[in-house]
Amino acid sequence: MSAGSSPDTGGDLHGFVIPITEPLIVEIDTESTAAYIRLHHGKAVRTESFASDRGFVMLDFDKDRNVLGIEVIGQQEFGIREWIKLVTMQVTESILDRTRYIAANLQAA
Repeated sequence: MSAGSSPDTGGDLHGFVIPITEPLIVEIDTESTAAYIRLHHGKAVRTESFASDRGFVMLDFDKDRNVLGIEVIGQQEFGIREWIKLVTMQVTESILDRTRYIAANLQAA
């Protein structure tokens, strides 16, 4: 589900805030208890991993260090408000309410 290079390990998400301006698309893979939150389309050139007490998080970055997507592994709940507890996002309720959830094997429309 995640694109890019091999992840680093052990990063810290504290103080890291991702600004969200468009409705999110969440690709869910229930078999592997993972989900990918697609923020932007583009080519990931780096993937960084972050340990959390609620799961494992990987961020895909483009060449300008913009976050393209967030992969969350080890979660049983697939709600965007749960993931905001893992990764701090600057986002409005209106945008969160328009989040779309799709199966991981489907392409976003």
